[in-house]
Amino acid sequence: MRRTLTVVLVTLAFSTLSACNKKADASAAADGRPVVKVAVDGSGYHPSEAKAPAGKPVRLEFTRTSDEGCGQQLVFPSLNIRKDLPLNQPVAVDVTMPASGKVAFTCGMDMYRGSIVAD
Repeated sequence: MRRTLTVVLVTLAFSTLSACNKKADASAAADGRPVVKVAVDGSGYHPSEAKAPAGKPVRLEFTRTSDEGCGQQLVFPSLNIRKDLPLNQPVAVDVTMPASGKVAFTCGMDMYRGSIVAD
């Protein structure tokens, strides 16, 4: 009984710690640039802030997973980019990160907000 309780507690602790260390889903595109994946649902962007290498090209991949909310459109005000986000279809946006600072994005109604921070 004591051993079973120990195994359960260790497993629970490991699961909790793993969940706390989640970061933006990042991989690499065919051309080698990093890809940052962002989900869009009825409550906003997940993650709402992510990091990307300063001064380098990066691909941001947005996938809208819900018809609720105002996530049907994506806007990068400073870059003059506006994209429609079809349901459950990834939409790529290629940007070059600034040397410092961040690139902000919003929904079409400016209610959901997020950014990619130069790291």
